[in-house]
Amino acid sequence: MVDGEIKVFNPNKEIATNIILEILIRHRDAMKQARTGELVGVAMEQIKDNDRKINQVRALNLIISSQREMITVSRPITYFRSMQLWKKQNKTDEEMQKTPFEEHKNDYNDIKEWLDFLRHCENAIIEADRTRSIKDDFMISRQTHEGEKNELTPNFYEMLEDLESSYEQIYLLMLTNKIVSAGIEEDEELSYKQLETEAIERVVTA
Repeated sequence: MVDGEIKVFNPNKEIATNIILEILIRHRDAMKQARTGELVGVAMEQIKDNDRKINQVRALNLIISSQREMITVSRPITYFRSMQLWKKQNKTDEEMQKTPFEEHKNDYNDIKEWLDFLRHCENAIIEADRTRSIKDDFMISRQTHEGEKNELTPNFYEMLEDLESSYEQIYLLMLTNKIVSAGIEEDEELSYKQLETEAIERVVTA
């Protein structure tokens, strides 16, 4: 802090930042669990191969939950900014009736579509557990000469890939609406400007 500089502390912003950071960290841990079957605080060598596969499948719900929380904290601000844009582009009652907010192309309606996607993923997991068919399952068990062995199905990898994409798009909406600062989990010694530049480059080159 420079001599004579007054730094204003905004408790509401600090609380919001901590909440978002906690969600992002849980999402990061869930993604790691989905890829490796590793649990936070548990050494990999302590987890049996069959249990790792179970952990990977369970991580799908954890990822969905974290992304839904990302949307929950984003909706008020995204709605406000999208509503402002809609009113700016549709100033008269006639224009508003011609292009209702619900049909307008904006970030709030986009984020609602991602919420619908996450609900679809949840329902797919529930349906896989409910039915006897293995066609919609994310893991199957086979008998081998070494005993019962759990195997992940293409359904698992397809959903994981879709959830990686949905995270990118949801985070981008949070970034463009200034709900998060890019690189919130990165080295604190870097400036916010550096972090934002790096995040934009990652999005552009993805």
